[in-house]
Amino acid sequence: MPAAVASPAAASARLAIVAMIAIVAGGCGYTFVATSAVPGDVRSIHVSVAAPERSDPLIADSLAREVRRVLRWNGRFRPVESGAADAELRLTITTDRTRAVAFDEFDEVLDYQMTVAVDAELKRDDSAVLWSAQRIAVTRGQAAVEGAVVTSSSAFQGGDIVSGEKLERFDTVQLGEERKTAAREAVMRDLAETIYARMTEGL
Repeated sequence: MPAAVASPAAASARLAIVAMIAIVAGGCGYTFVATSAVPGDVRSIHVSVAAPERSDPLIADSLAREVRRVLRWNGRFRPVESGAADAELRLTITTDRTRAVAFDEFDEVLDYQMTVAVDAELKRDDSAVLWSAQRIAVTRGQAAVEGAVVTSSSAFQGGDIVSGEKLERFDTVQLGEERKTAAREAVMRDLAETIYARMTEGL
């Protein structure tokens, strides 16, 4: 019996499929990525943050709160208390530093830079390590005086710093404290989101 001959349309379809597979396999930038590197049976996570004695006590509480917020917001995991968790995310603050990075002609500080870094580890109750990473760090700048605040910046307009109304009535000390608080909150948000991304991607 003679072999069946494929129609031109069917042959074209097969060629298109083969070409797509070749593109993927050829490493042209298209890859299949797992939705999460954390095992599927891990649904609830307890978050704990440890900080050195010299660290600002507000840092640990703020970071734990932001990480729990990110877990809830993404919906993949549920933050719970220790006894009810499938796994524990242990964060250890290794760097909590604020340093001056810009000065005026009188050596008065114009800008500070805040850096917070953590070591992270996700463990099951049986102490099996599911994921770990060292020195996950985030750095943010903060203006120390009114003249150094760029009110036209995207960060200012987005409410990431301090409102224009407050800027007009704050003295230098008040502004510095307000900027320090805003910078700390921004660092915690960025750090929590980075930790989540690194954990779920297994990086």
